[in-house]
Amino acid sequence: MNLHKLNTIFSWLIAAMAIANVAWLVYEQKQWDEITFRTVQYVAMLLIMQLPRFVRKKLKIEVPWLLSVVIVLFCFSSLVLGDGLDLYGRIPWWDKLLHAESGLLLSMIALWLIHVIMAENDKYIYFNKWFLCLFLVMFSLGLGALWEIIEYSYDSIMGTNTQQFMATTTGSLFTPEDVPLCGHAALGDSMQDLIFDLVGALAVALYGFIRHDRLVTKYKEVLNETTSNNLHA
Repeated sequence: MNLHKLNTIFSWLIAAMAIANVAWLVYEQKQWDEITFRTVQYVAMLLIMQLPRFVRKKLKIEVPWLLSVVIVLFCFSSLVLGDGLDLYGRIPWWDKLLHAESGLLLSMIALWLIHVIMAENDKYIYFNKWFLCLFLVMFSLGLGALWEIIEYSYDSIMGTNTQQFMATTTGSLFTPEDVPLCGHAALGDSMQDLIFDLVGALAVALYGFIRHDRLVTKYKEVLNETTSNNLHA
């Protein structure tokens, strides 16, 4: 079974889960803002699952199957399990686990971007493992900080709790009875998120540093073989 078929099956499962979850919320007579929020998370998940296919077909850029799977699993854990089924509210450490995973994911994306965009045009950048590791960490932290800005803006506009500034709930939605954090404690979630992003990025950077020489040697062999074949063609 190829990745496309798995993607299709997974999409149908998420759609079925979304219908069942929304129907249950309506049956329980939940507030419409909660029902709308959960529905948006499911729709966002289904759209994200189509991104690798869009990049392959429209942009003509090959996306590694492992990266595609990791992106889908991360977004499923965040949008469907975290928000759709409210694991953020039920499991306090769920958000921190996902931020550690996001550090790994963003670093994998950075490696892919270097390979696609830089490797053929600037081999010094690709072959310099110090720059490579620094780029992985800075890329992950940069996007992690951008995500915190998005969460802050979303909370300000939509009145949600994605930055978990409430003392009485870790869920993305809160009620008037919930109590907000004050002072230094209100900064805790954002700073801890960035710290976990850093931990995940450092793990991938360490792996890249250790494996770099072997990977570059393999890359040179493939490059030389390709060049040789082109000369004899």
